[in-house]
Amino acid sequence: MGGVGEPDWEPAQRGAPLPTLRWEQVRRHNLPGDKWLVIERRVYDISRWAQRHPGGSRLIGHHGAEDATDAFHAFHQDLSFVRKFLQPLLIGELAPEEPSQDGPQNTQLIEDFRALRQAVEDMKLFEAKPAFFGLLLGHILAMEVLAWLMIYLLGPGWLPSTLAALILAVSQAQSWCLQHDLGHTSIFRNSRWNHLAQQFVMGQLKGFSAHWWNFRHFQHHAKPNIFHKDPDVTVAPVFLLGESSIEYGKKKRRYLPYNHQHLYFFLIGPPLLTLVNFEVENLAYMLVCMQWTDLLWAASFYARFLLSYVPFYGIPGALLLFVAVRVLESHWFVWITQMNHIPREIGHEKHRDWASSQLAATCNVEPSLFIDWFSGHLNFQIEHHLFPTMPRHNYRRVAPLVKALCAKHGLSYEVKPFLTALVDIVRSLKKSGNVWLEAYLHQ
Repeated sequence: MGGVGEPDWEPAQRGAPLPTLRWEQVRRHNLPGDKWLVIERRVYDISRWAQRHPGGSRLIGHHGAEDATDAFHAFHQDLSFVRKFLQPLLIGELAPEEPSQDGPQNTQLIEDFRALRQAVEDMKLFEAKPAFFGLLLGHILAMEVLAWLMIYLLGPGWLPSTLAALILAVSQAQSWCLQHDLGHTSIFRNSRWNHLAQQFVMGQLKGFSAHWWNFRHFQHHAKPNIFHKDPDVTVAPVFLLGESSIEYGKKKRRYLPYNHQHLYFFLIGPPLLTLVNFEVENLAYMLVCMQWTDLLWAASFYARFLLSYVPFYGIPGALLLFVAVRVLESHWFVWITQMNHIPREIGHEKHRDWASSQLAATCNVEPSLFIDWFSGHLNFQIEHHLFPTMPRHNYRRVAPLVKALCAKHGLSYEVKPFLTALVDIVRSLKKSGNVWLEAYLHQ
C-alpha cells in the first residue's frame, strides 16, 4: 500500500468480501504520501496513484479522507471508464452502520442534489450543441482576421491600432471562455477531442498551456474559496481575503498597507494579472513539468502574432500592441471571473458537502444576451460550479431547478445586477482591509 506506518485494517484476499472500515480509520489517512478517499461508500487508497491522476495529484488529494462521490460525478463524464482505474485502488467499504458522509452534513440536501443531477441527466442537459460552439470559434477567428485587416487597410495609426487592440482583447477574452468549455470537457463526448481542441485554443489562439490552466482551475472547482486549495484566493501577502484578514492582523503582519488594498488593487490587479502573473506562472509550469507540446503551441501563437504585426509596427511596436492587448484582456479576466467569488465566503476548509461548498463560494449575475456572451456565461456561476461539465448554453434551463433546491433547504441563491457585482469586488477588498487594520491595532 501507499500509506505510512502499519495498516489499521486487514487487506482482503482475492474473491473474499471487502473489509469494512469506519470513518475514524479513513480520517487518519490524509497525509502526504498517505491518502484515502471514499466514493459511493467504497474506500480507495490513492497514495501512490495520485501522481498519475490526469487532473493532478493536488486535485484528487484535496478530497483526502472525505466522501468524494459528488466531486467524482461532477468532474467525469464516462464513469464506467474511470471506474476501471479505481478498481485496483479499492481497499474496503464503509461499515453498514457508518454514514455515507463524515461529519455533520445535511443528508437530505445531498440526496436531493443527487436526485437533481439525475433529473438533469434525464433532461439531456449535459449534451452540447455543436453549432453553438462552432459559432463561438468562428467569431473568435473572425475578430482575429478583422483586427489584422484593419491595420493592413488603414495603416498603423493611433485610431486603427486602438480599435485593433480592443478587437483583439475581445477575441482573447472569448478564447478564454472557449478553452474553459473545452477544459471542462463540455463540448465533445470524447474527452480526448476536448483536450486536443483546448490545446489549440489555449496554445495557438492565446499562447498559454492547457495543462497549466487545468492544473490550477480544477483545484478552484474542487475547493472554491478555500485557502491553500483554491489558487484563485491564495493570494496573500499581496491581498488579504476573508479569514486571512483577521489572521494577519492578529499576528501583526504588515507587508503592504492592506487597509488600502481596494485602491492598489486597481494598479496591480486587473492591469497585470494576465500580462505578468499568468505569463510567468504559465512559462514556469511548462518548463518545470516539461510540457513540451504546450510550449510548442504557445510558441506558435507568438510566432503568428509577430509575423502578423512586425511588418506594420516593427518589433517594438508589435510588442507594445501585445502588451496593450494583454492589459485590456487582463481587466476583463479579473472583473468577470472574480465578481462571483471574492464577495462570497473565503476561508479555511469546512468539509461541507458538494452542493453547500459550491453555493457558499458563488453567486450569479443577472442574465441578458450581452452579459451571457460577454462573460462566457460565467454570470451563471452557481450552475457552472454545481455542474462543471454542463455545456453553458443549458445554464438558463437548469437555473430554476437549482433555485428551487436552494429555496427548499434555505440556501442562498444570490443574483446581482452586473455593475453591483463589479463594485462588490472593491467593497469586499475594502472590508477585508478594514478587518485587518482593526485586528492589527487592537490585538
